[in-house]
Amino acid sequence: METTSASTAASSAAFPGTVVLEQRLDAFLKQRGLHRDAVRKEADQGVGRPVLAVASGSVLAGFGNHRSDLDLMVLVENDRLTRFPIQSHEHGTLIDVNIRRAASVRETTAALTAEPWPRFATVTEDAWNHRRRALNTANRLALGLPLLASPPWDAWHAGLRRPWHAEAVTQWWTVEAHRLAQAARWLLDARPMAAAVRAREAVVAALNARAAAAGESYFTAKWVGEKLKVLGDAEGLAVLHEALRAPLVPREQVPRRLADAERLAGDPAGLHAVLRWSTGVGTTVLEDRTVVDRWQLRAVESARRDLPPEDSDTVVWSGPLGAPPPADLLPLFVHDMVWLGVAHPDPEAAA
Repeated sequence: METTSASTAASSAAFPGTVVLEQRLDAFLKQRGLHRDAVRKEADQGVGRPVLAVASGSVLAGFGNHRSDLDLMVLVENDRLTRFPIQSHEHGTLIDVNIRRAASVRETTAALTAEPWPRFATVTEDAWNHRRRALNTANRLALGLPLLASPPWDAWHAGLRRPWHAEAVTQWWTVEAHRLAQAARWLLDARPMAAAVRAREAVVAALNARAAAAGESYFTAKWVGEKLKVLGDAEGLAVLHEALRAPLVPREQVPRRLADAERLAGDPAGLHAVLRWSTGVGTTVLEDRTVVDRWQLRAVESARRDLPPEDSDTVVWSGPLGAPPPADLLPLFVHDMVWLGVAHPDPEAAA
């Protein structure tokens, strides 16, 4: 797997042991007068034979509180099922039961290490979101406690707890920090408040990467403060506190937030910005310009007549991270007509 920052320190230490997971789950259930059997029974919802059921989420990660629900990830053998979420209140406690097709989860998890990432050919808005969801699913399974595991799924689950997993989480947050920081730079002049939000998100992403590299690889971003507390990372907590400080004063705060994000995320290592059409974009070519709309609700005019077709994944523009796009294309980004990704350039990719 190709990484985009300094070498990661993530290792198998990122995964809590079985005894720790059992203690966390049992303490949560005891407060509610429940036992594991009550949770285990929720795995069978009549949509396929469960082959793996894993108690997961913030409770098992060690960050849960009295308002937390309990997540139960269930893999079933049912070729027609994709996702089947159920919220159970039968026992007086909210249990989020997420049922997935086992073969599909195995395929998407294997794809996380199948080829270098991120690359031009595979960095689209849909693919970006798909990878985020695949990482989240694999992460919840890896950091959870199996309550039911049939062969060979028990061995497959154990394979999720290898070093590649923490490395993939660290890589995601590192790349995402660079992407969000780039967005903030481009938005600052035209939409300063949006830039301030993106800069703040870039810092949070970079701190999630820092936490994952140090062994706290729980994927959910909102728990970054708790991760840093567990690690005793006073410096990281100070950066987080400053990043979340209100009110937002873009001209003052954005440069500082970007400096923090870039310092934490490290060298972008040759990453390029990649602009493709956003979801819902339409294009109308006129005599001397192109009208680009989003969901036919708002539109931007471009002086270019050679823009890619609206239903194409063709790159609208790309350039080294940190370089601005052409002035006539920047409004397309400012008004959400193009989606920003970052990737390592393929030899055949057009700049």
